[in-house]
Amino acid sequence: MTVFTDAAPGEQFALSGTEPGFDRLHGIPTVALGEESDRLLALGHLTDRAVLAVTSAYHRRIIGELIVPSHELNDLIAFGTHRVHIRAVRAQPDEDDCPWYVDDAASSHPTAQAATVIHCEWLEREEIRAASACPACTRISRSVKFGPGDAGWASYHRCQHCAHRWLPPVTPLPQRSALTQTLEALSCTRSA
Repeated sequence: MTVFTDAAPGEQFALSGTEPGFDRLHGIPTVALGEESDRLLALGHLTDRAVLAVTSAYHRRIIGELIVPSHELNDLIAFGTHRVHIRAVRAQPDEDDCPWYVDDAASSHPTAQAATVIHCEWLEREEIRAASACPACTRISRSVKFGPGDAGWASYHRCQHCAHRWLPPVTPLPQRSALTQTLEALSCTRSA
């Protein structure tokens, strides 16, 4: 079977996990699909435990968010995970933004590959921020969630221990260094 680098536009090839867009999450080649990265494609038919590990690692490492433990995780396994067979095709360079795409394939198709599609757009998530002590119970929390509160809609720290919410401290923007200013002045992309 042809590999991505040797495939001509429109030709099928075997996904190996080294193509543009792939990350290794817990050793499993995974790529985000869709304009809003609302689905994950992992190579191979994953176990339920691997689905949870890949989904959690993607949100933590790539997006910078934590998945909130809830009944939605049960729904992720039951309704949001699909074990399918796909075939990969190299895209036409002038027509597509992505260098390759996948289509559904019958398991008996000679170029079919096992894959797991994970629909994760509806999972409840929280941002990961710098640790802050909860004013109510004094325990440390990194959890931040956007929502309504006493000061209107804002990002609030939410204590994972006592559920108390408070505004995170405001951090000043870093000052530009003299080296950065010198490099900007010498940059060839600077307009005259």
